[in-house]
Amino acid sequence: MLDTLLIAIATFFWLSYVPTAIISLYRVVKSRKIFVEKDLRRIHNDPAIIFQITTRSATKTPVVERGVMSIIESCHQVNFYNYQISVVTDDPNDTRTLKGSSKCGIVVVDKEFHTNAIKKGRALQYATEHRRLTGRNTSKYWIFHMDDESYVTTQTILALLKFIRESRGVASEGPIFYPLKFESANRLTAIAESVRPYTCYDCVSQMTNPPPLHMHGSNLLVRSDVEDTIEWKFGPILAEDQMFGFKVYEKYGPGSMGWHGGILLEQPPLNLKDHFFQRRRWVLGTLQNLEKFPRLHRFKLMFKSVTYFLGFASAVASAAFTIHNYVPLLFSLPAYNISYEEIISLPSKLPAFSLDSLAQSAASINPVEFGTAAILLFTSIVWLASYQLGLLLNLRYSKIGWAKRLVFHVQTLLLCPLIGLVETFPAFWAMIEYQLKKKKSKAEKVPVYDFYVVSK
Repeated sequence: MLDTLLIAIATFFWLSYVPTAIISLYRVVKSRKIFVEKDLRRIHNDPAIIFQITTRSATKTPVVERGVMSIIESCHQVNFYNYQISVVTDDPNDTRTLKGSSKCGIVVVDKEFHTNAIKKGRALQYATEHRRLTGRNTSKYWIFHMDDESYVTTQTILALLKFIRESRGVASEGPIFYPLKFESANRLTAIAESVRPYTCYDCVSQMTNPPPLHMHGSNLLVRSDVEDTIEWKFGPILAEDQMFGFKVYEKYGPGSMGWHGGILLEQPPLNLKDHFFQRRRWVLGTLQNLEKFPRLHRFKLMFKSVTYFLGFASAVASAAFTIHNYVPLLFSLPAYNISYEEIISLPSKLPAFSLDSLAQSAASINPVEFGTAAILLFTSIVWLASYQLGLLLNLRYSKIGWAKRLVFHVQTLLLCPLIGLVETFPAFWAMIEYQLKKKKSKAEKVPVYDFYVVSK
């Protein structure tokens, strides 16, 4: 009875993943040729690009210097010099920490600066107003947004220049991979980050068929006058990048957004706590924004959020079924002493195989059960393959040897059930947390949450 119940529950939740599996696979096939820009000819008609790194403190987060150097070195290698680096920070000590390069300017967010945005959104708004005062919020300038740990390559620079040269929009994004500090991170969080490059194929569709349901806050290229018009004053929300993307579409139309295909290298959360709070923030931010979107956009976001919620339920049901059926079996196995003669006689004891017996077996199968099993097999393969493809993309840009990469792929395959729980639990928790807080604080139109800062 318990077996049947667990199978029924797990089957229901796995079947709920079918639409997502089909759509994600379709988008991988459709977007594979433009996912990473490959036409990287250097044509000298250089626009002005401001590489903006937004951080709480470069002094306390040394990876910011790594990002600054990656910009300088990559630009030098492709002979691109019409650029500036702007480190937007809350820490006044960064003016001493990053004083080495004439290309790197430090914008310290004034402690007395007031706006309705919080945390990173507040810093982004301050940077926008600072550029306005210095006359750089014009169509001649482009802003390339980066996080603390972001690392650019020559491919990034050439892809950005091509996108701007071809006038394909006023805001665009590219894929992000996570090879940096891969071996320093917790093994589960590093492997769990494999799903993000896979979902980036969906980002191509979101940006080329706007409005986007989500948008990365880094690897984001925006024309400066557009950012000046939209601004970042969206209130005390956690997903300001998502709201910014929708506002660009709303103001400038579907032709305003695109995909530049320049890669950005970043790092996975270094521990399980950081992983949990990062994912939690994404979901809470989306839920905060829901009521500000039109009905169709809201419905799509709700469907996506519910998929995360059901994903955790599916992982729990599958784990319960596995533990109930197979763990007791492992402990109950007796110790056998099998002789050599018994081993070589095994083939003669196997049932005879023939096409007739195969046809009889197929005829006896219930069509509904067969169809359900086929669908579940499909979703399982897509789910497992998503982590393998994502891991392949992450490790492609690392210095890890091929032997160790193979070990990581095997570990990912074996740990997928556990990784599924780790990846979906934060969304499950955030949706419950949001509903409870919303009921408790009915006076607040948008419940306010803390902004957890992950270690770099």
